[in-house]
Amino acid sequence: MPTTALTTRPPGPTLREGRRRFFSDQGFPADGGYDESWAEASFGPIPYAIPQSRARADALRVHDLHHVLAGYPADWRSESLISAWELGSGGGGRYLYAWFIALFGLFVGLLTIPRAVWRAYLRGRGSTNLYREADPGVRLQQPIAEIQRELAIRSIRTTPRRATLRDALAFGRWSVAALALTAVFVLGTPWLVLLAVTRRMCPFRPCHCS
Repeated sequence: MPTTALTTRPPGPTLREGRRRFFSDQGFPADGGYDESWAEASFGPIPYAIPQSRARADALRVHDLHHVLAGYPADWRSESLISAWELGSGGGGRYLYAWFIALFGLFVGLLTIPRAVWRAYLRGRGSTNLYREADPGVRLQQPIAEIQRELAIRSIRTTPRRATLRDALAFGRWSVAALALTAVFVLGTPWLVLLAVTRRMCPFRPCHCS
């Protein structure tokens, strides 16, 4: 009896290859720019520059992998969507800066595209993300599709699951946290700048302006 060769689908691109394509498509440096002294950031559509701390770079290394796995580009609207997705899929784990960018992005989304961020949050519910893994970098050689299955990441084209009361309450708590964090950041930053300038101008150490 003749036999037919079994055909198997190729595993598809690895996470490393997907990240390389993501950097190219978004106009990022080939190394992600993680080691640069300054980095570009944005408050919604408003860009600004920020010092590139180690904590920020470490969080962004994982955050960019989420862009690849979840299928969101890097424009400001998509940053709000992936922020909601990350919160829905477990939050920032041990990466303190990841919590900051996720809550900040959620705040922007609540102001501009609230229904879309709600759907992105629901998409994240039931999934997990890489922030809670000990070494997300070991995933780079693994096929993207395989990681998506392991983390239960739903396709970006699928209809979000039916929301529950628990989903709504959790989203409400994150929304309050996002509003509070942004209020502290926006209101507190001018005072921190003023304090830094005042200390630099003061000719005495110590002095009354400390």
